Amino acid sequence: MGDSGCGTQWQSSSAIVARAAQVYGSHILKIDGYSRTKGLGTGKCITSEIFQIGGHRWCMKYYPDGYTGYNNSISISLCLDQAEVNEVRARYKISLLDQDGNQACYTFSKEHGPQVCYNLISRKDLEESVYLKDDIFSVRCDITIPKEIFT
Repeated sequence: MGDSGCGTQWQSSSAIVARAAQVYGSHILKIDGYSRTKGLGTGKCITSEIFQIGGHRWCMKYYPDGYTGYNNSISISLCLDQAEVNEVRARYKISLLDQDGNQACYTFSKEHGPQVCYNLISRKDLEESVYLKDDIFSVRCDITIPKEIFT
């Protein structure tokens, strides 16, 4: 900016950034060898591989003998990887899948995480269902992360 004899002119600028309204992704956890996972103990889990959705690292925890107080049920939880330092606001849904990969009627939904789906399905119901075939069943976790507008 030049001096026009009337003093110095200053110019500033700012921006409002509005990215995609939300980020959506899903992860399927396949339990192959269900009968061999039973007997681990109530409240004890097997952790999935880390997966990324929305720029964050997540994992699912499978409790084959249920979470504390729910020892006759399959429990699943969604967790941020321990390396994540920031809180993440997310909505998620955990669903049991049928053998064709379609969502079954057993679904758990939560607005904020991480939380445990204590009673996805009872072990008895799973073992007598079409969802468990050849000792295999699958669970899908759908995650939606709303993006905020920032300056």
